[in-house]
Amino acid sequence: MRTHRFGGRDVSVIGLGSGEFGGACPEGKAREFLDAFSEMGGNLIDTAHVYGDFKTPRNGESERVIGRWMADRHCRDRVFLSTKGGHPPLSDMNHSRLSREEIRADWAESLEALQTDRVDIYWLHRDDENRPVGEIMETLQELIEDGSVALLGASNWSARRIREANAYAAGHGLTPFAANQPQFSLAKSVFQQDRTLQSMWDEGMWKMHREWNFPCFCFSSQAHGFFTKLDALGEENLPENVKKKFLSPENLAIYRRIKNVQAETGLPVGAVALAFLTCQPFPCFALAGASSLEQVTALREAGDAVLTPAQRDYLKKWPEEGSAGGC
Repeated sequence: MRTHRFGGRDVSVIGLGSGEFGGACPEGKAREFLDAFSEMGGNLIDTAHVYGDFKTPRNGESERVIGRWMADRHCRDRVFLSTKGGHPPLSDMNHSRLSREEIRADWAESLEALQTDRVDIYWLHRDDENRPVGEIMETLQELIEDGSVALLGASNWSARRIREANAYAAGHGLTPFAANQPQFSLAKSVFQQDRTLQSMWDEGMWKMHREWNFPCFCFSSQAHGFFTKLDALGEENLPENVKKKFLSPENLAIYRRIKNVQAETGLPVGAVALAFLTCQPFPCFALAGASSLEQVTALREAGDAVLTPAQRDYLKKWPEEGSAGGC
């Protein structure tokens, strides 16, 4: 599997998402996924304090599954471990949890669940624009100085706030955000129920990444499998939730272009869609979930796939940027 250099390490361009580990994806099945992903050369594993059993809910189930797996496989040093804290209560997504006490509590519970003394990158899962950005960066600096966090990341922060945060860090001798984790897939969402999410399509996000060569870790990178399901089932037979969120003339036009690139490369439709992300002109990692072992093993081909800049820009080109280098 291809890698990008990030944080002084070679990190697989595909990351295994674990949102359902310990819940809809039972531990035994999750372990099979983790073993298969590791065997194919994947080392980026993405989790969060809130991931796991969303029906109960019980925070930390995903982290506990991953922690036990790493301990049993003695593989912590081979994993690039990504986790997140500061998520609002699931019952009220507009209720912020970014006080110093809440950030530190989530971080401590994550370390315990993961059975480790450090994470390779620690993300804040949401922002609170009513809270001064300096206060948040000062709290995160404590985690860096403690030695338990190597890199910091922002997830679902606007480009404006990330710029403000990194400017504050630069002006006060603090550690800046090293990466951004927005919603980013080749299919643009046409319906968004959770208004706290931030997307690469949002104003200023793409420009920030190009300007800074700023690494991106894409969540919802497969758009609920929109293009793969469209290819297999046809437009009329798509699941209703997928239709509601992604079925649009724009995305159907992109699908037709994917089929043309597929004819040129021989790659599966899903691999083309993920390669669009991993071949961006800045370091870009696609976080991909799976519900079956077959879906995990399919990530091998996506992780090796390379598109030319011309093929990537043919699929979707940011008009203000023009063509740029790729893989």
